[in-house]
Amino acid sequence: MGAVSRIDSPKVHPTQSLGVSPATDGPTVAGKCEPEPAALAAAADRGFDAVELYLERDHLDALEETVRTVEDAAVSAVSVHTPHVTPEEREYYELTDRLAVELDAYLVLHSKYVMHVFAPDVAAIGFSAPNGHENNTGASVMHLEEMILARDNDLVLDTAHLYTAEREYLDALEYLLSTYPDQIGLIHLTDSTRRNDGLAFGDGEIDLAATVETIRDSAFDGPIVLEVMPESQAAARDAFERYWTE
Repeated sequence: MGAVSRIDSPKVHPTQSLGVSPATDGPTVAGKCEPEPAALAAAADRGFDAVELYLERDHLDALEETVRTVEDAAVSAVSVHTPHVTPEEREYYELTDRLAVELDAYLVLHSKYVMHVFAPDVAAIGFSAPNGHENNTGASVMHLEEMILARDNDLVLDTAHLYTAEREYLDALEYLLSTYPDQIGLIHLTDSTRRNDGLAFGDGEIDLAATVETIRDSAFDGPIVLEVMPESQAAARDAFERYWTE
């Protein structure tokens, strides 16, 4: 494998936004930020071409303004993450879907208020954008298979959430990537302990070098979002590239 880079390539993963297709020698690696001018500019300054959008309700209440803000930014939105809302707040799922369609981005369906047993209720809302359900903290592989994958839904694979659920984490990661390569549309990558996720690279317990190697050696070719705090994203990107090329 070569270095992580961004070049023109005829290969376009179905979850990729146009203009941020994975390079032939590496994946699209995205930061994460709110869809606000200063945050988007800061992501570009940190060296990212693409980001996942972290959304609050007010971003969606002003949908047209949010679309214009992102379209005018120096980075593209590879994915958009639903706000942390309940299934009863259907309008915010629908608005996030509209935003994903407008930006040609992947839709991440996730809320800390929704357990996977309610994934069918969320899916029943109906979405136009390519989408996947993010695995919750502590959700086992068996649970993800029963509640999401066996129902022909796609999975957004959060590695830290998986780490909190599986004692043999790397085996579980390899199993999911090898068994469901066509149903994993996007990966969230961060560090974690068994109790706390979303940590900067090196602040947790995950073997990130082995994690990246497992992803690199799999059939997965979608975007990878470095889901750490903004001030830690540039260092995470540098570490990821080092792991990818080792």
